[in-house]
Amino acid sequence: MKWFFALFVFTCAGSAQSLPAILSRMDATAPSFKGITAKLRMVTHTAILNDDSAQNGVLHMRRLRPGEVRALISFTDEKDKHSVAFGDRTVKMYYPNLNLVQVYDLGKNAKLIDQYLLLGFGSSGKDLQNSYEIKEAGNEPINGRKTTRLELIPKSKDAQERLAKAEIWFPEDADYPVQQKFYQPNGNFTVVTYSDFQLNPSFKQKDLELNTPQGVKTDHPH
Repeated sequence: MKWFFALFVFTCAGSAQSLPAILSRMDATAPSFKGITAKLRMVTHTAILNDDSAQNGVLHMRRLRPGEVRALISFTDEKDKHSVAFGDRTVKMYYPNLNLVQVYDLGKNAKLIDQYLLLGFGSSGKDLQNSYEIKEAGNEPINGRKTTRLELIPKSKDAQERLAKAEIWFPEDADYPVQQKFYQPNGNFTVVTYSDFQLNPSFKQKDLELNTPQGVKTDHPH
């Protein structure tokens, strides 16, 4: 699951939005957040191999209540088509080429996964401050949009075992991130860049579930 957790940075002229202003915007808009769909590109860096791998996909995310989400990521590249569903304290990964579903029981880590999925999406500024030490780190263009980058260090020791640091890029014209970066303690990191957003779309139940054929094999790895 290394994809959970390379980017060339181009700085541009101008001042970043202030951290208090961003957190205040998040406080104001969090109550109205119900869900989102977006295209994504995920680049995973494996430190020991000094290797980057990229995947493209589509995200469907729905917040059921504060701190609890359902999400489906469908990766669309022909060589590695698969889908990942989050919900009910499990992660389910479907590999159509293998006719296989792998089910991971998150147990006590379920809340951590929800926290990462919601990092900047519908989370309030107060929630972010409760969970992370936050600082602003300048402004950068992402896909032609001027953004402010925030650096976040988890406060929880449990979270620090899985996430050394996170970064999120907020555009000036929206209240959700256009990019996230997750650093693992072992030196691996993942960059997720989003585009073609739809905020608070109408979801059907099937939009958040794996579409598997009858007779698919199911495995429960440790």
